[in-house]
Amino acid sequence: MLGRFGMDAGSLLGVEIAPDSVRIVQLQRRKGRCQVAAWAHEPYEPYSGADWATDPARLVAALRRACRRSGSRQRRVAVALPANQVICKVCQLPAGLSEVDIEAQLLADADHLFPFPLDDLALDFQTLGASKAQADCQDVMVAACRQRALEPVEELLEAAGLQAEAMEVDSIALRRMLPQGALAGSALLRIEAQGATLHCWRQGMPAQRREVHLGQAFGQWPALLGDDSQLECVLVAGSSPIEQAWLDNLSAEVKLPCRPLPSIVGLEPGGGEMLLACALALGGMQP
Repeated sequence: MLGRFGMDAGSLLGVEIAPDSVRIVQLQRRKGRCQVAAWAHEPYEPYSGADWATDPARLVAALRRACRRSGSRQRRVAVALPANQVICKVCQLPAGLSEVDIEAQLLADADHLFPFPLDDLALDFQTLGASKAQADCQDVMVAACRQRALEPVEELLEAAGLQAEAMEVDSIALRRMLPQGALAGSALLRIEAQGATLHCWRQGMPAQRREVHLGQAFGQWPALLGDDSQLECVLVAGSSPIEQAWLDNLSAEVKLPCRPLPSIVGLEPGGGEMLLACALALGGMQP
């Protein structure tokens, strides 16, 4: 279940399972603004070689500790899958179709849209509005993955006493953390101790996610950014402060302004490493 991109999921715990830690955030709305109600950043010994699904015990224990430390009683959660594990496409469907009709049409077309058998398909969609590419149609963002890719995550959370209410694509969730008006033409470089990822959003296209090797020369960036004609800037978020000199060097190499991602007032628990957990929690707020 991809959870309608988290938009109708209610007030949930945002949970990120990182390679070396579990991060959880719960938000609440007060006086018309969102603020952190509970959070925890719980490290665990990273797995060496074997995937966590083959030996989930230490991750289950870390999830339990994180929930206990946060003090939250919420057990319904929103989690994210990496964008490179989900196929996202923008489809044009007749304008005016109801959500039921959209779902029926997408399932009817699933055989040629996605390389998964229908009985192993988890599919979700979001309408984007009138299509500029095709008259009398609407653009619909479709996300799909194998159901078998979701089951280990659901089982892990269940073993920790949690219930997966929404599963999102990480790049789609992270859009919520961009400054207002910066969505079109922005890229986000997220730097972690274990590596870095580059998320790009271009109008009318699915979000893109690429692994970045920061120890390599900046010459990798043209290939990572691809056609950058729609990009206006690269925003950078990290678990530690980003030096201005490094940003200046990156700006010169990619020929785009590179600057720190502004924080959202009230949503600043624990620093930049909590970015995705906050984004997931924000998507799980009640309207």
